[in-house]
Amino acid sequence: MNFQKWNNILGWSVFAMAALTYISTIEPTASFWDCGEYIATSFRLEVGHPPGAPTFLLVGRLFSMFVSPENVAYSINLLSGLCSAFTILFLFWTITALAKKVMAYTQKTDERSVGDNIAILGAAVVGSLAYTWSDTFWFSATEGEVYAMSSMMTAITFWAILKWESIADEHKADRWIILIAYLVGLSIGIHLLNLLAIPAVAYVIYFKKYRQPNLKGMIAAGALGVITLGGIQSFIIPGIVGWAASFERIMVNSLGAPFHLGSIIFIILLLGAVVYGIFYTIKKDQPIWNTALLSLLVLMIGYSSFVLIMIRSNANTPIDENNPENLVNLLSYLNREQYGDFPLLYGQYFNSPLDRETPYADGDAVYYPDDRTGKYELADDRKNSVPNYADEFKGFFPRMWSPKKNHVKAYKEWSDFEGKPVKYRDNRGQMTTIRKPTFSENITYFVRYQIGWMYFRYFMWNFSGRQNDTQGHGNFLDGNWMTGIGFIDEAHVGNQKELPTYMEDQKARNFFLAIPLILGLLGLLFHFKVDPKNAWVVTLLFFFTGLAIVLYLNQYPFQPRERDYAYTGSFYAFAIWIGFGVLALYDAARNLTQKDLGQNVGILLGGALGITVIGSLFGGGGSFGYLMVYMAVVASVLLAVMYGIGQAVKDQKLQAALSIALCMSAPVRMAKDGWDDHDRSDRYTARDIAKDYLDSCEPDAILFTNGDNDTFPLWYLQEVEGYRTDVRIVNLTLGSTDWFIDMIKRDAYDGKSVKLSMVKDDYRQGTRDYLPIVERKKSDKYINIDQLIEFVLDEKRQQVFGNGQKMNFFPTRKFRLPVDSAKVVSNGTIPTGYESRIVNAIQWDVKGQFILKSELLMLDILANNNWDRPIYFANTMPKSSYFGLEKYMQHEGFAYRLVPYVTKSDRNQFGYFGEVEPNIMYQNMMEEFAFGNMNDPDIFLDENNLRFVTNLRLNFSRLADVLIKTGDDERARAVLDKCVEMTVNVNTPKDVTLIQICESYFAIGDMDKGMDMTRQLATNYLEHLQYYASLDKTYASTVNREVNQGFAVIQQLKRLGKQYTVEEMADYIDPVFTEAEAYYQQVVGSNPNQGQQQQNRPQGQPQSQPKAQGQPQ
Repeated sequence: MNFQKWNNILGWSVFAMAALTYISTIEPTASFWDCGEYIATSFRLEVGHPPGAPTFLLVGRLFSMFVSPENVAYSINLLSGLCSAFTILFLFWTITALAKKVMAYTQKTDERSVGDNIAILGAAVVGSLAYTWSDTFWFSATEGEVYAMSSMMTAITFWAILKWESIADEHKADRWIILIAYLVGLSIGIHLLNLLAIPAVAYVIYFKKYRQPNLKGMIAAGALGVITLGGIQSFIIPGIVGWAASFERIMVNSLGAPFHLGSIIFIILLLGAVVYGIFYTIKKDQPIWNTALLSLLVLMIGYSSFVLIMIRSNANTPIDENNPENLVNLLSYLNREQYGDFPLLYGQYFNSPLDRETPYADGDAVYYPDDRTGKYELADDRKNSVPNYADEFKGFFPRMWSPKKNHVKAYKEWSDFEGKPVKYRDNRGQMTTIRKPTFSENITYFVRYQIGWMYFRYFMWNFSGRQNDTQGHGNFLDGNWMTGIGFIDEAHVGNQKELPTYMEDQKARNFFLAIPLILGLLGLLFHFKVDPKNAWVVTLLFFFTGLAIVLYLNQYPFQPRERDYAYTGSFYAFAIWIGFGVLALYDAARNLTQKDLGQNVGILLGGALGITVIGSLFGGGGSFGYLMVYMAVVASVLLAVMYGIGQAVKDQKLQAALSIALCMSAPVRMAKDGWDDHDRSDRYTARDIAKDYLDSCEPDAILFTNGDNDTFPLWYLQEVEGYRTDVRIVNLTLGSTDWFIDMIKRDAYDGKSVKLSMVKDDYRQGTRDYLPIVERKKSDKYINIDQLIEFVLDEKRQQVFGNGQKMNFFPTRKFRLPVDSAKVVSNGTIPTGYESRIVNAIQWDVKGQFILKSELLMLDILANNNWDRPIYFANTMPKSSYFGLEKYMQHEGFAYRLVPYVTKSDRNQFGYFGEVEPNIMYQNMMEEFAFGNMNDPDIFLDENNLRFVTNLRLNFSRLADVLIKTGDDERARAVLDKCVEMTVNVNTPKDVTLIQICESYFAIGDMDKGMDMTRQLATNYLEHLQYYASLDKTYASTVNREVNQGFAVIQQLKRLGKQYTVEEMADYIDPVFTEAEAYYQQVVGSNPNQGQQQQNRPQGQPQSQPKAQGQPQ
């Protein structure tokens, strides 16, 4: 058998299968989160968020150069799919390379039989296909993000070091080391995750160079790997730029050199020194140092992709985040300074007070190039800008550090917090007692939340199964791992036999029976048994791309999204061991004796029980123990089956084939269950929702947004497809940065610049980041905001505050924006017929103690716009982002329009405010908006998409309600029918948001459609109540809010039947109500009429947090 031939054939075959999978399931356009930004910045070579991805941008630009604008997103998504397929190819070759060594150890010879070769190739097929269809990797493969390309670079890096190992004694073998260094340099311009393979690379080199490893040598190799990793991340990446920036500043400020000359001279000197060192080591015959310097050189060449970021930033592209147009700014960009800092090895806890004597320390000064002076001037000295916490309230390895209220509450729940009382005299001299977290509580949070919830749960999603795709925060209803094994799942997340139809039928509900997990653990144990050195190498890859990230991120509770994408490298390493599960079974058929079988079974069962006991100490609970025992039993059965096959079948080729056949059940099951919830092939929701935001705006509008999902897809549409470029998007989260204000002050395509009073010196970093509100005397007088802007920009008006800082301030919280009635009528700011409602000025009161720079920006825009351009606010922003202007908001679609009259808020139970303008909103919702195939039952709508479905449903129902009140039943019926068509299908929850649809149908006399919605809604909630009633007390006690809501919905449906005299309603709803009442009493234990209050929130968003088994209650 020609092994190399089949290694190539099967490797490329697996690549083809992976490529076909991803090409068949990739999203045809932009997705939510960062994808729209990455696609836009790739297509236009613009500057995205820190720390940048120039390598990705260049390759993305190459892929998008030859397609039409509407196909750009598909081409960059295709890039992710192909990168993912190449990852699978190199994983296949990595498994065969490692498996050959394993086989050599088991055979004690380099000679392999045909059966051995079949087993090796089969192991690679099983492992690589398992990773192909793993949840997290498949997700990243179908969208335009950096993680697929980053995974490919990691896979090539790990494969390359194995290639080096196979020829390490040959001449020029070290070219593979140099290639790895270049790949590392390139990957810095994609994502830093690739660096985490370096410790594993170090051990491959150590084990090859030292055939008899010892503890001292292993410690040294590990230390060298970690030092290399840390050196690149903390020394080379920011260090080179930092030194160059300092050299540049000295050259400019001290020697009068022009801008950038110092940077160029420094880079030339650095490269010259490295090149000189290379020639010197050749001359002196020092191959190790020569390889090291060559590696450093090519790493810097790869890293030089960041020059693109500076070049494009100097071009002032429409998207120019952080404005890294010089090395000084680039250093801040690379260090991700805008995201803040947090403790890792030593620091404060969530309730640590500031030091009495020195509450604040100085930060690093910030400089900017001033064209007027020709020097780098001080933008922010950052004096007293860094909190300095009291030493006695700091601790080692602080995991619970965020002081935000919801984070603190969660910290206490996850850690069973009691705290150690410590007396402390505060800065006012008063003695107080602070309960400092104990180290034990700190570690409990670390194990339960950061490891258990934010890593192990994701790991289990990929190799055991998944409950649903709803983001979980520790409750038993959302986002948990599952197996599909009844007794395990019931112990973990409660009764699974009486699930509501909507829960049971979710496409993201995937069960792998933990078979991939069992095979991986068998492969891991087998690997350590026969080839411990290489098993250790894979373990390091697994650790550094998994748990080491957990240690580094130090995540707080309530993350804005699930973070499983960060750990794909760890899952990659485990897929190697899934492949080795084939070798373990093949070895059992070939070599296992009856005595060995008994010993292995004993070890598996005993180990499972031991791990169960240890796990229970950290809250692992019954489900963890059941899982351990189940896996031990299944693994024992597999070994016994293979032992029996080995006794009955002596042909090694057949033994290998049967081993592969058994193990192929894992990837096949993963593909079968995972396809429907990873297939995005016809989903256009993110793009079309973005289009709807823009189409909610009149021409030349200014649209205020807040987050990623109401900004990045809009950027994509404008930058790539050229759609509605007249609308200027002002993201208020980014509005606190000087570089974003610079962006909106420039024209972009058809979008005119935003007029401001502020010049750069007024909003530069460190200037007016926040402004206190100081009311020197109470007054009912409202002050024009243009006068207030003038006041806060006047440095002569500054005063010294308690921290010694001299600052501008707002003298009032009563704001006024005058209205030019003639202008707002002539330019169409108000609809026809609204003229009599125009006020002389809109007036509002601001809450809080200070005004942020982003709010100052909003005020400046309002003052200078003076009703010239339409002003809109996305209706998905938190209420605080509307800055108290709610009573002047007019709802016109996916945005509120700021209008010069007091709006009349309609009856609304879902937190909307303002007034619906029915004609404009009808035009938008019924004729202008697109819906991205969300009504297709075959399209999978994940949680992010469903949030917008809910938003859309509420928009429709609110519009219909207003039309009914104005007597326009015909248009109301059309709106309701459109709402049902677009937002009510098997993929969408039949939740409380449908009540108003039911009522509106009844209100216009369409009893049949109203009853149809009533039946769907009542059936859903009755199923949920029945499910909650079936739970044992551990779980049932945590769902009172859900039960209250479910019963309240059915109660309200009954009320609607009486209110609108629906003849069918009584016969239908009375028995439903009686059954629901019984379930309510069973769970809550009281009469539902005693203080029952309707809980108005969409299903699936519990405010209480019922916990999965083993999690804090």
